[in-house]
Amino acid sequence: MSDIILNKGKRSLKVMMKGLCCIVFFTLHSSLFTSCTEDQLDSTSIFENDIAKRRDTTAFDRWLNKNFVDQYNIEFKYRFEDMETDFTYNLVPADRDKAIETAHVLLHGWLKAYEEIAGLDFTRRYVPKLIQLVGCVANVKGSYKLGTAEDGLKVTLYGVNNFRPSDADDLRNYFQIIHHEFVHILTHNKDYDVAFRTISDGKYVTGEWVSKGETDALKSGFINTYAMSEYNEDFAETLSFYLLYTPETWSQKMTIAGYEGAAVIGQKLDIVRSYMRSAWNIDIDQMRDILQRRVNDITSGQVDLKNLDEE
Repeated sequence: MSDIILNKGKRSLKVMMKGLCCIVFFTLHSSLFTSCTEDQLDSTSIFENDIAKRRDTTAFDRWLNKNFVDQYNIEFKYRFEDMETDFTYNLVPADRDKAIETAHVLLHGWLKAYEEIAGLDFTRRYVPKLIQLVGCVANVKGSYKLGTAEDGLKVTLYGVNNFRPSDADDLRNYFQIIHHEFVHILTHNKDYDVAFRTISDGKYVTGEWVSKGETDALKSGFINTYAMSEYNEDFAETLSFYLLYTPETWSQKMTIAGYEGAAVIGQKLDIVRSYMRSAWNIDIDQMRDILQRRVNDITSGQVDLKNLDEE
């Protein structure tokens, strides 16, 4: 897939350059005959607003325009654009029907959740301005990537073609990804207490986390294996899993962690809780209740994931 895209890119570049040369030659050639005349130029651009044109293409585009662009100033890209993806991976486009479901899930379980607890102004200001969907996961050295956040401006979500929003575990896993990436955006804007970085100092294993087991991670004071990679990921994983785990599941994880592991995770959670309250005026226990309710809304079928009504 990547080779095909690359080849297409090369062909497009050649055609574009040929066309550009023709335009330049024509302009220079014409000037020999028109330099002494005053043409009345039309102020209307010959180039259409491509984004606006795409937004009016289908009912889904118009729905996205109303619910993402107008409401939150988010450009939602579900069509495959090679310039928005990483050539390192062999990727496939998102299925349109899955993109529609994913858009509804993100709207109800992420944007509306933060709007409910922190207000519309907060949500509009801090959400990324571009969401890109990719159909498959990005395979990375024995693991796979489901989401990335770039400088607080763009979030890419992978694997949407296999996303099952009606499955509670699948839905929570996918929500965990988007909330994890949003935590990175929040901490990028306002940093957290450096004391967090010292709690597990010397225990982070960078890329070796893929070879660790969940039980070992919990007993070592990490909510999961990926949290062992480095302290920023540890912070984001601790918060996102706390928000998406039910209280019962969190309690089960702490039981597995044992006294020492649970104590370390508790220290981290205290800093996370204090940060969200002081930096963003968000109570993470209240936020968890909101998210749990919204997850249940989706899995119980109360949210129509196919609705494209613009009204």
